[in-house]
Amino acid sequence: MSKSILDKYNLPFDTTFLESINLVDSSLDVEPNDIVFIKTDNQKKITEYINESINKRASYVITSSEVNRNEINDQIINTEKIDNLMRDMVLVRYPSYNRKNLYGITGTNGKTTSCHFTKILIGDETTEFIGTTRSEEIEQVTQMPSLTTPTFIPISKYIENNKQKDNFILEVSSHALAQDRLNDLKFKICSFTNLSQDHLDFHLSMDDYFKAKQSLFNSDRTNLAIIFSNDWGTKLANSLNIDYVTVGFNSKDFSSFQVTNQEAHTTEGNLTIDGNRYDLQIPLSGPGMLENFLVAITNAYFSNQSFSYTLENIQNLTYPEGRYQCIKDGTKNIIVDYAHTPKALESLLSFSKQHYKRVTVVFGCGGNRDTTKRQLMGTSSQIADSIILTSDNPRDENPESIIEAILKGIENKKSVSVIVNRREAIEKAIREAEEEEAVIIAGRGHESFQEVAGDYIKFKDSEVVSEILN
Repeated sequence: MSKSILDKYNLPFDTTFLESINLVDSSLDVEPNDIVFIKTDNQKKITEYINESINKRASYVITSSEVNRNEINDQIINTEKIDNLMRDMVLVRYPSYNRKNLYGITGTNGKTTSCHFTKILIGDETTEFIGTTRSEEIEQVTQMPSLTTPTFIPISKYIENNKQKDNFILEVSSHALAQDRLNDLKFKICSFTNLSQDHLDFHLSMDDYFKAKQSLFNSDRTNLAIIFSNDWGTKLANSLNIDYVTVGFNSKDFSSFQVTNQEAHTTEGNLTIDGNRYDLQIPLSGPGMLENFLVAITNAYFSNQSFSYTLENIQNLTYPEGRYQCIKDGTKNIIVDYAHTPKALESLLSFSKQHYKRVTVVFGCGGNRDTTKRQLMGTSSQIADSIILTSDNPRDENPESIIEAILKGIENKKSVSVIVNRREAIEKAIREAEEEEAVIIAGRGHESFQEVAGDYIKFKDSEVVSEILN
């Protein structure tokens, strides 16, 4: 990157200065001499963010927002080309992202598990994963609240800090796509898992939700698409003008899998990929596992790693934290899972009913989020033999009101208990569990805190289970 690239912006500094400081995109992250980018449509907040940055001794604040004339000084740079300027400055300061193999995976369900599997199959030694269950890693480069998909500068900075790795897998959310967080990131491969109702508090409709996902799959963003051949996947594939392959359970798919035997914790079967067949034993089982496996192994197939090495890594597969996390204690079978959409809960309970004599589910719904899915979650929960409705992350809502909305979807109220306190609900389910019964604790997975009326209260489902069992 030459100096002339930045000269077109008429900046009061050169690349030598730029290489000596850090870039951030939140006033929370500002340290002395940093350059901070601030993008917001909230005019009340812009003044607050600028003042906080200046008070923390930022060298410059770059913004596209309108700034009160009385507040303009030599430290504030106002530009309509903030995204282009950010890209060019990041290319000077944190250029490694532009030389790495980036893999993006999107979809309503299965993003985290598909990313986690892909990392293992390509090889942990050469690969990093940025996503929902990797918040501790991203906290090394930003204090911004944990996002499924971080913003462009923290991603670039994280890749720069780990530039000894060749491959980076990103979990890509519809929010990140709608809010244009990815800026200049160009992917080697982008994958689509599925689409079902979620986030309709943010998106206007399912079609709007789909269009956000669809925006990832164009020639400016990726070289190749891997599409799961479900209904929404077929719709996506038919709209593409880039190379793509499909994965699924049909013989016409580039990658497909035929199960010969599936137990509660192992799966045997035949993988067919690119016309070649492999007999496999996967050390995992669970709802959606094969779908996620097919997306992951197809990413690995098109990676720079040898496929024989990928096949060897199948024996190393594990679930990410909070995804079909099985906790066995004597005759007690407890499963902690992130399932927080109607489709995910339905799949989780349907699978569990096939492998356990009886199933009890403990779950709730988040506050200040898509209210239309609450009744649908209730309907999905009816697959279980027994239902305990409880608090999830109520945020600013009354948890009892959320539970009332869920109850509208449940026809047989006799199978339902309501225990608002989540710990007490989990304890009741475990205490009363019979032999060969599964207790499913759904909705929060890996999350470490409950959001209640503005407070973050330490609470991780798997830790609470261990405390109760002990």
